[in-house]
Amino acid sequence: MCLIIQTNKPKNLDLDLMECAYENNSDGFGVMFYNNGKIHTHKILPKTFADVKKVFVPYQELNVPMGIHFRFATQGDTTKSLSHPFQVLNKKEHGKDLWVMHNGASLPTAMIDKGKSDTHQFIKWFLKPQLINNPKLLYNEDWQELISDIIGSDKMLFLDGDTKEFTTINPQNGEDVKGIGWLSNTYSIKRGVGYDYDVNKGKKLPAIYGNYGNYGRNSWTTSWDNDYVDWDYDNDKPKNTRTYAESQSDLAVPTTQEMIKDKYYSESGIYSEIKDEDLVSATPEEIMEMCEENPIGIAEWIYSMVKV
Repeated sequence: MCLIIQTNKPKNLDLDLMECAYENNSDGFGVMFYNNGKIHTHKILPKTFADVKKVFVPYQELNVPMGIHFRFATQGDTTKSLSHPFQVLNKKEHGKDLWVMHNGASLPTAMIDKGKSDTHQFIKWFLKPQLINNPKLLYNEDWQELISDIIGSDKMLFLDGDTKEFTTINPQNGEDVKGIGWLSNTYSIKRGVGYDYDVNKGKKLPAIYGNYGNYGRNSWTTSWDNDYVDWDYDNDKPKNTRTYAESQSDLAVPTTQEMIKDKYYSESGIYSEIKDEDLVSATPEEIMEMCEENPIGIAEWIYSMVKV
């Protein structure tokens, strides 16, 4: 599901937090920040957390406002080019530099180009055409509200080379963490490397999935099927023991498919298949209503028409 961190003080970012984020979202890493008169970006396809540290630590010392992205690939190839951030506008062609990071299950866009991610396609076919014609739309409240409605619970972080500032779409769907900054979610810094990172305590704690032996997740024993240790974080000790099966009802993490389903399905069937006959006899008003109420269905129909 990815993770975006927007911080004004990169020096405050604990490498334990970064390691948890990488272990849960290891399909790409990138940073973007403004310094010395321009936007700087750097993205990689890391093989280990050491690759992330090699990129991040030198930039961390600059201690300038920064956007950081860990990718969890839901669509598209796992490549450096599909790591975030993505450039939306460039100064030579469009008069300004504008970059963006995205976090969410799946953007409502037709997947026209083979092997590309939903973020790539949404920028290419939706964001870029609008912002090329009017870059100031980024700061228009009605436009921001439109984007928010379209992407649902997803989040986007823009960096403008002219204003030198970050703009967040759906900041309320993330979390402001004292001493760190804004995180697009906190679930993806848990259960990654044998411990969870508690942003409120500012430290790593034993992973809540189960703790054995020395209470590290990497030291599970043969009692895995029988014992589950619930950790008392306040007193730093085991709280009670349950069976593993008993623990799963409140610890189960939804799959990407389940999260996509939760996002786009409703009791009224908001994400349903669009067929040719649905559109042939529809009035312009009815087609507009379908676009608003069922954007994924419309996107899939468009894709079926243009793919080779």
